[in-house]
Amino acid sequence: MILDTHLHTSEYSPDSSMPVRDAVLRARAMGLDGLCVTDHDSIGIAAEVDALRWECGFPLFVGIEVLTTGGDFVVFGLDRAPSDIPTSAELMDWVSRCGGAAVAAHPFRNNGRGAGELVRGLTSLSGIECFNGSTSPEANLEALRTARELGLARLGGSDAHKAERLGRFATRFDGPVRDESDLIRLIRARACEPVAWDGSSFVPAEAWVRSQGEE
Repeated sequence: MILDTHLHTSEYSPDSSMPVRDAVLRARAMGLDGLCVTDHDSIGIAAEVDALRWECGFPLFVGIEVLTTGGDFVVFGLDRAPSDIPTSAELMDWVSRCGGAAVAAHPFRNNGRGAGELVRGLTSLSGIECFNGSTSPEANLEALRTARELGLARLGGSDAHKAERLGRFATRFDGPVRDESDLIRLIRARACEPVAWDGSSFVPAEAWVRSQGEE
């Protein structure tokens, strides 16, 4: 099952121009099996996603991209967004207590919002977003090397803010994802791998990036 695990909607992410319905249409056209809506510091979209999931018969899941003092993390399993900016350690503790999963988003992106080497000290971290659609190939490959070294789940996400960017990278899960509980369980079990959209199908992300000569 292939999901884009990182995207932003215009409804609740001020920097996005992609309504959630447009994301669903684009995902279906590409052959994605579902989407994880991860708006910035908000789960306000949850009620609309719940209704749209049944209306469209398309798997939709809700997470949050949380800004911490140590970078951005995509998290699943929280019932609300933080009211203040937490430290990365505080967020890991909260997610762990809720039985959720936390993934370091674009950790080596050079924009001041990647956790970078801080990921090495986060014992409750479940995974690393190794391939992000808005991050350089070099930074993505560094994230991949770090995830392998630490034995963490390896994910891919488009980080799309526009429909045409959706699915550039995604995550293939080794099993059905029926709800957020399945998603969390598979991430924590490292039962997933990043894939890339080559223009017609989803292929292994590392091989695709290296084939582009973009290292």
